[in-house]
Amino acid sequence: MLYISLKEVTKFKILIFIGFLISCNKEKTEFGNAELSQRINLIEITDLTENSSDFDNDTLKIIGDLHLELENKGIFSKSGKIWIDSFKPATELDTVWKKMNGKTVEIIGLYKSGKTGHLGLYNGEFKEIYYIKVN
Repeated sequence: MLYISLKEVTKFKILIFIGFLISCNKEKTEFGNAELSQRINLIEITDLTENSSDFDNDTLKIIGDLHLELENKGIFSKSGKIWIDSFKPATELDTVWKKMNGKTVEIIGLYKSGKTGHLGLYNGEFKEIYYIKVN
């Protein structure tokens, strides 16, 4: 006969409960075409600030801190910042505003060089976002 102690049953119940909690987490941390992340090489924001016209109208992958405030919407690193006006077509900006604001994200999108954003303080912008994920 197989005997299971009360302590083992309690541990099993706790593990099932933790698994249930994890599976119920509906908060998405990525939007858009994830396959692009495998195909597009990462570019440092420093490279964009130094040679922004070299990347004009290119699809780029960037990692940085996302800040979404009224006149300060962009992806930042220590060396620069890129304006983001919309997360389309990957998702609507409003749907990720609170989930991703202040977090480090990976973004893939169509880059446009030149001064832009609030008061022209940004070194370029993403015109379209094809993929965004919290890192």
